[in-house]
Amino acid sequence: MNLTFKGFLRSYCRELTGLQTDSLKKLCAAAADGSPAAAEAIMVFAAIQGKAPYLVALSRGTWMEKDYEAAASCLGAPEEVASFLQSECAPQRYQKVWSAYVAKRDAVLTDRRVIDLMRRKILTAMEQRGLTGYRICEELGLNKGNVYAFLGKGDSSKVSRATARRILEYVGA
Repeated sequence: MNLTFKGFLRSYCRELTGLQTDSLKKLCAAAADGSPAAAEAIMVFAAIQGKAPYLVALSRGTWMEKDYEAAASCLGAPEEVASFLQSECAPQRYQKVWSAYVAKRDAVLTDRRVIDLMRRKILTAMEQRGLTGYRICEELGLNKGNVYAFLGKGDSSKVSRATARRILEYVGA
């Protein structure tokens, strides 16, 4: 999965506000009225598009106004936003937006590492119990090609974490 920071921000703002829009005006209104947790993500989303000054203008008269003015001056040009969020100069609540992105971006890699660790235990248990890949597929109703690629070639993308766990429980590891 190739998740861009801008793409993540788009979906993150939608998730936090409950709105299915990219309109900064609507997102700002939602943050001001009932979704304060979205405020930082919305500012970063605006900054990455080069629209931080516009969002500051939209926030006039709300509780977010002063924070947005300070953030807009720090976030800088769109290409500098990510590096600012990773620096120690960024306020912690803005650093959390970057942390959420990194967690989402790296979720697949983390999942594959866990699946690979399960594979090692599965292979050890199969050898000890004399089980074959064929028997596992038949008993659990799994796709033979995917299981063989997973067990034989180590392709952790061929099975989900849940499937790897099912196999692990079946072999008794």
